[in-house]
Amino acid sequence: MMKRLMVTGALLVMAGAAAMAGPERIQFPKGYETTFSNYMNAERQNKKQLARFYANDIAVEGAKNGGELPDGSILIMEVYKAKANDAGEPMRSKNLDRLIRGDLAAVMVKQKGAGWGKDYTGDKMNVGDWEFAGFNADGSRLDKNFADCRSCHSALKDSNFVFSREHLGK
Repeated sequence: MMKRLMVTGALLVMAGAAAMAGPERIQFPKGYETTFSNYMNAERQNKKQLARFYANDIAVEGAKNGGELPDGSILIMEVYKAKANDAGEPMRSKNLDRLIRGDLAAVMVKQKGAGWGKDYTGDKMNVGDWEFAGFNADGSRLDKNFADCRSCHSALKDSNFVFSREHLGK
């Protein structure tokens, strides 16, 4: 009887984990602004947004050791709209020719968990054991398909599927 309960319990845990596949695995990391390291700031490639990048201590330490980022690593990209002029065009600073940061548009979270990549097979893009999620500025969940994120990051196997990998741990 005890063995049957243990097997049933294990099956329920596995079913629960399967039901959690996808961005729902990731919760909004409250307080990341003060508990994570801000390791990079940059303009986005679309030239209409700016980004601030944060990493938790697990990711920073893994990067310092030069190896693969370990399970439990969390990377965050705050996405800011650029301030716009009256014509709706992004404004740039006069002296530095940089976009001028406007309102926070989204908080994108990338988290690594043991075995998470097994859920992405076939036509889904596998980026190791990383999962993606997005949140609005207020912390509510973005309704977004992360296939584009997975597709872009999938080419970065040599940098642990992280564009900013070389900036971590510096």
